[in-house]
Amino acid sequence: MKNQIIPLGEKNRKVFGYSDEQIIISSKGHSSFDSLLAATEKSGLLESVTTIPVDSVQEILFNEKEETFTIKYDKNGKTKKDSVQLSDLDLRESVVADIASLKQFSKSVVDESKTQPLLLNLLGVIAIPFFTWVFRGMALDAQHGEHYTASGRRSGAKQLLADAVEAIGPTGITIIGVLGLLYMVYVTYRRYTNPASEIKYS
Repeated sequence: MKNQIIPLGEKNRKVFGYSDEQIIISSKGHSSFDSLLAATEKSGLLESVTTIPVDSVQEILFNEKEETFTIKYDKNGKTKKDSVQLSDLDLRESVVADIASLKQFSKSVVDESKTQPLLLNLLGVIAIPFFTWVFRGMALDAQHGEHYTASGRRSGAKQLLADAVEAIGPTGITIIGVLGLLYMVYVTYRRYTNPASEIKYS
């Protein structure tokens, strides 16, 4: 995979590539690695280029249930991190392993800490009943002739959501909320009892 253009699945960055000497990430599309390499010499307002010397890489890691991988590297004596999302997730393992081989890193696999994913999923468990209560209240108000009128920024999207809530009605909102809550509880339980693997090269 060296000296090739690898498309990214990110909003603000388009391509990724690496050689024996450096890892390059650009906000602009490139058709060849030579073009990407040339961009490191002339990046400016129209293109943002991140360059990471391979010699500075300290470790590379990713969680099997997430879509990114993280490069930890040294910059002026400080540890920096850059998370990268490839457009083709199937390439992640081979790309990470290939970069790791340039540093002769060893691979380790451990179970993730249960705390962070558990907390994130619990936020969903809390948020679903709250939004169900809010939307059900809007639907009940609509039944009594009090229709929500959106204003301010993104008023169009807000009004579209309000109209959908009114159309579904309080009973439908309650059913959707209960099903959503049950699903989130199930996902939380599954993630807690079956922690993902974290793969690290260092």
